[in-house]
Amino acid sequence: MTTLRNVHIIDVDSAAIGDAVDIDFADTIATISPAESDALTNGFVLPGLIDTHVHLKSREPLVGALRSGLTTLVDLGTHPDSLVEDFRSDHGIPGIVSAGSAASAPGSSQIEVMGFPVESGVTGPDDAERFLDWREAGGADLIKIIIEDPDATEVPALDIPTLRTLVDGAHDRGLLTVAHAVTPGAFDRGLEAGVDVLTHVPFGARLSEATISRIVETGTIVSPTLVMMRAIADARLGEHADSAFALALSNVRALHAAGARIIAGTDANETPFAPVPHGASLHDELGYLIDAGMAAAEAIRSATSGAADALGLSDRGRIVEGGRADLLVLGTDPLADLEDLRTPAEVWVGGVQVSD
Repeated sequence: MTTLRNVHIIDVDSAAIGDAVDIDFADTIATISPAESDALTNGFVLPGLIDTHVHLKSREPLVGALRSGLTTLVDLGTHPDSLVEDFRSDHGIPGIVSAGSAASAPGSSQIEVMGFPVESGVTGPDDAERFLDWREAGGADLIKIIIEDPDATEVPALDIPTLRTLVDGAHDRGLLTVAHAVTPGAFDRGLEAGVDVLTHVPFGARLSEATISRIVETGTIVSPTLVMMRAIADARLGEHADSAFALALSNVRALHAAGARIIAGTDANETPFAPVPHGASLHDELGYLIDAGMAAAEAIRSATSGAADALGLSDRGRIVEGGRADLLVLGTDPLADLEDLRTPAEVWVGGVQVSD
């Protein structure tokens, strides 16, 4: 059993800082009790951070992510399943929640260009159960679906009946669905299919008031991955990159102002085209979310309790007795300066302290 003595817990839901406490924990938190010492505080403690959209390739960047305070990574596109399993069993990196291979149309860019297995291509509604059986057998924690807009691209796209069958079948198995969507039309198709999470945000056109209202009414969650939208704009759009990213920010600002549930994700990856570094990019994402209208407390919540609630991760995202011991210790209050969150003094994942 380990004890953090005389620390102040930051309640990420209320943004309140509690009285000094002692926290006893092993892999989970055993007790939280009033501090026995009246000495000066030993710091501020908040839950480990969750990146709701990453891709896995090599170990070292994931070690760096852990040192940056990320204790859970949500993989939304890694193959083969054996690689994901290797990372799951590695206790020197963040905890892994994974979809493995995403569902896409046969001949999609994911299959033809990015090398995902042909089994990930779904030929139609009658093929959805086969795909879901394959993902469930592969240990998937959730289902990723690629939604393309046929009116905006020539890339093969899953039709609405197939999307609905995938979503309904995943829900029947108790699995959430996360949809790749980068245009307003793709957002609308995702809403029509009933997906749980839309990841990315358009930077080529504004989301309509009707689309935003539907997102709010249905409780659909958005993980905008603004750092990736910035990277893609820089890679593809040249002198138009700044205006495109400003449009992406305005879409997130409109979503936030309307009351949409927004969680923090980065699309962190190691591709040469638009690499996004693990760890540091989540802190950049929180900064962009603040630029889009969030308060610092809301941004922190989007990567802790908000992310955990959105993805059904009931054992993390808050510091409570019985919860997973994913803990960050900081010398100063991150609500006063979010930059301090980039370099936590201590990181604990599943009760194990990260060493330098």
